[in-house]
Amino acid sequence: MSNRTHKYDFIPQLENPANVHHIELSMVPKNSLVLDVGCHTGIFAEALKLRNNATVIGIDTDDSALEIALPRMHAVINMNIEVSGWDEELRSKGYTDFDAIIFGDVLEHTRNPELILNIAQKLLKQDGRIIVSIPNVAHWRVRFGLLFGNFQYADFGILDRTHLRFFTSKSGKQMLEECGYKVIAEDFSGYSLPHWLIRRFHGLLAVQLVYAASPMATID
Repeated sequence: MSNRTHKYDFIPQLENPANVHHIELSMVPKNSLVLDVGCHTGIFAEALKLRNNATVIGIDTDDSALEIALPRMHAVINMNIEVSGWDEELRSKGYTDFDAIIFGDVLEHTRNPELILNIAQKLLKQDGRIIVSIPNVAHWRVRFGLLFGNFQYADFGILDRTHLRFFTSKSGKQMLEECGYKVIAEDFSGYSLPHWLIRRFHGLLAVQLVYAASPMATID
């Protein structure tokens, strides 16, 4: 395991069932070829390799993060999914027919996530899936703030100042369906509360909404 650090590093709480990385890991089939979009330093990719025996290709726009990520996965590529032709570049390098494509806290930072999701279908194998985690703007803390006229951006979290798109459980699922996917699994992450409680009242308590979805054409 690499000992180098980066500003985006985190400690994965893989034993916590309410943690987003635990949930994402559970949605990735064993022995898969995986595209990790926004892989940063590859900490989650390393967990995929060690726990799920996955072969992981990582893409990101941060060269310093990718330098650290490289020992943790099969290959890394500096690539911007908001620039046209990113899928063609991957195919030209021999990377296609993925079992899973992970968009972990990525789509909310993009101007047109629908276009990105449509393009991603071309990179999946016939029975492949995407795994998406997005923040829940309907969390009770955001609602409480709105009650008093507050919608204050922050340096991190649901109202991260770099977020361009906002989702609820309903609108996140609707986006996937409108892009030609069928949700095959969904779960909800949060902090400091039992997972069963977050699931029961996910509209209010979930911090992140996590979906596994496959192209409708592959669903019987």
